[in-house]
Amino acid sequence: MSAEPILIGADVGTTNIKVVAFDRGGRAVESASSPTPTRYPRPGRADHDPEELWTSFAATLRQVTGELDDPNRVASIAVASVGEAAIPLDQVGDPTSDIIAWFDGRAKPQAQRLSRAVGQDRLFGLTGLSLQPIFGLCKLLWLQENEPDAYARTATWLNVAD
Repeated sequence: MSAEPILIGADVGTTNIKVVAFDRGGRAVESASSPTPTRYPRPGRADHDPEELWTSFAATLRQVTGELDDPNRVASIAVASVGEAAIPLDQVGDPTSDIIAWFDGRAKPQAQRLSRAVGQDRLFGLTGLSLQPIFGLCKLLWLQENEPDAYARTATWLNVAD
């Protein structure tokens, strides 16, 4: 048995959750993937149940580590994910609402209101981002206006990779 460290890369993507274990030379030694659990409650909307997403990620990671000769060789895990999809969490780290998928367009009214109130150029100057309904600020405003109880309990807003 080799004592060489194993490095794991994981990607929680739009279509699949992918996990790959690499040796120090960059050679993939094990891998697994599973579909990203996504719900489409109505046209133009897509979301993820935080617990279901975590369970699917953990199961995919376990598939890879379960195939290693010694899981204790895992030296690090790096996680990447879809952008502009965040998990609202309460003070103890429990989700307060579902994750609005990055490509969900429900926050278009909030983006339009921000454009009128603040201006696209000013927002770009402050954030470096062009104003789009998919961005976290728009989704946070949507949550505030449409799920006020969940918004009131939200203490942290973490990206999926976090």
